[in-house]
Amino acid sequence: MLNEYYLTDDIEEPVLASSVLSYVTPYVSGKQFHELKTGQISWEAKLDLSNLMPEDARQALLGFIQKQVKKNKYSLLIVHGTQGATNAPPLLKNLINHWLPQIGEVAAFHSAKPSDGGVGAVYVLLKKVSNLPVLTRAEQSTSFLVVETKDMERQRRLAEQQGERRIALVKAREHSNQESQPGLEGELQNSILQHPALDSQRFDGIDSPLNPEPPLNTDARREYDNERRNQEQEKQLRLGNMPKFTNTPKPRGP
Repeated sequence: MLNEYYLTDDIEEPVLASSVLSYVTPYVSGKQFHELKTGQISWEAKLDLSNLMPEDARQALLGFIQKQVKKNKYSLLIVHGTQGATNAPPLLKNLINHWLPQIGEVAAFHSAKPSDGGVGAVYVLLKKVSNLPVLTRAEQSTSFLVVETKDMERQRRLAEQQGERRIALVKAREHSNQESQPGLEGELQNSILQHPALDSQRFDGIDSPLNPEPPLNTDARREYDNERRNQEQEKQLRLGNMPKFTNTPKPRGP
């Protein structure tokens, strides 16, 4: 039964041997948490994990809490010690600090008073039965610990996956170095803008290759000059400029 329990070991912020451990959930009032910290709540059961290996301590912790819940005992003392490798944080203390919040029955915990082990032990307050989640019919044969820890593990993995998506690296090989080719509309627009007659700002609408100037002193040339003059006047009117009036008569035919 205990093999179904799962507690993660991903310690992100290690604590030192002299650090005070503290954790509380909304199920605990400020007054009740103060009584827990000051040792005013007498512990009803004790578990010593200081001489166990991490995996043995994990199984012992889960089995101990499950047993106390069945006995309706809610105030516990867990001894984890402060031993650790040279110049390294105490492993078991860090694991206890990381494991207890993952257990659904744990409502709060805090480092004990010196008489009960000091920073080498924690007072643990469990939730009342009325505050525990209601299991479905398929889960009634399973401990609350199994449901809570598996759900927490699922949420953690989803959060990690979403985080990886947010910071996913872009692989340059998957993207082409070629510039996107313009469509037919873009090519037409470029060809119009590249017309040699449009490069000049003085373009007046007459394309000299298509409409060459007629020879001088001909009716066609006079009509051509009059048309150019009318176009220039219309252009000035569109630009807001008044046309220049002159008394010079227009040339007439012979």
